Amino acid sequence: MALKVLVSAGEVSGDQHLSRVVQALKAQLPDVVIRGMAGRESQLAGATLDVDCYRAGAAMGFLELFRSAAKIVSSFRLMARSIREWRPDVLVLVDYPDFNLRLAKVAHSLGIPVVYFIPPKVWAWRRGRIRKIARYVDRIAAIFPFEPEFYSHYGYEQVVYVGHPLSEVIGQVTPSDARANSVLLLPGSRKSEVERILVPILGAFARVRGKHPNLRATVLLAPNMDSTWAKDVACKHVDPSVLAATDWVRGEPLDEMRKARVGVLKSGTCNLEGAIAGLPFVCVYSGGIVARMITFLLVSLRECSPVNIIRSGTVRELMRVRLPEAEIAEEVERILEDGRERSEMLENLVTVRDALCGEQALGTVSQRVARLIIETSARS
Repeated sequence: MALKVLVSAGEVSGDQHLSRVVQALKAQLPDVVIRGMAGRESQLAGATLDVDCYRAGAAMGFLELFRSAAKIVSSFRLMARSIREWRPDVLVLVDYPDFNLRLAKVAHSLGIPVVYFIPPKVWAWRRGRIRKIARYVDRIAAIFPFEPEFYSHYGYEQVVYVGHPLSEVIGQVTPSDARANSVLLLPGSRKSEVERILVPILGAFARVRGKHPNLRATVLLAPNMDSTWAKDVACKHVDPSVLAATDWVRGEPLDEMRKARVGVLKSGTCNLEGAIAGLPFVCVYSGGIVARMITFLLVSLRECSPVNIIRSGTVRELMRVRLPEAEIAEEVERILEDGRERSEMLENLVTVRDALCGEQALGTVSQRVARLIIETSARS
């Protein structure tokens, strides 16, 4: 009988990582049946979508969740029903912790094993989740080398370090010295992020361009982002002359990062892509005041960018309720031209890039995750 795998990836980045695991599963078990919540990348790789995560209302932040609550609840009910009625051999979760840990509970109650790829960052905040993970998750496919030891400290031993997903593309990307006179702007993949981040970073670009009139900006839109909507957000607050010097693209992040001179990137996985591409950048994020207060109280890390978690102090982080255009512009100026600041950042980004490779077993990250999924399903 063919192996039945139910997958749950609630965001764009999770879909991209999952798609490679789907490919690896198909290569190892050609008759495997994979379905669940994911996006177009996983669908192209061979998964059947019960829920399209690009339309399912993925949200981040404490207040922003309410905007998409109905879609999220509906998606959860559909996925829970798939678990109960389809009875998969294994449930594979990718990131998206609030949603996926609840889904793990449903699967656990029915005796269905659970594999969590890219688990919650409990080493950063909300360590109380470790109890839920220990209760409902059978195996963790960890992406940071320190995670097995961290979980072991709390008595959970079912953690396998598989390597970071981005390590699969490092060999395909060579940082370029021939860069355009441009600033790459990544405002995020969620509407709530774009609403808070896009205008301030365009404003910062306008300030820098005042001293460098030939400088251009490139706004990299996420695959799920409506470009017309994003441009309308900018048009309401940004001078037309600035928009005339701005290009809007929906390309591969690593390709665009290799072209630009400097970047302003939303905090997240794209920061690691910046390190791989050798792009000096400023890390930004903006959340509501309530979210900011709660994060301040709960997050145990001094630095939030994954680049800085690997190599402390590599990039400047600006995390504010209202992003300061002048301060962002000042940081961009610091690393735009050749000099000590830019050279030091480039050296540190190489350190991060090398750390992502790490010492890994034979095969790619996706192949190791696929083997772990197959092994875990066989235990049930």
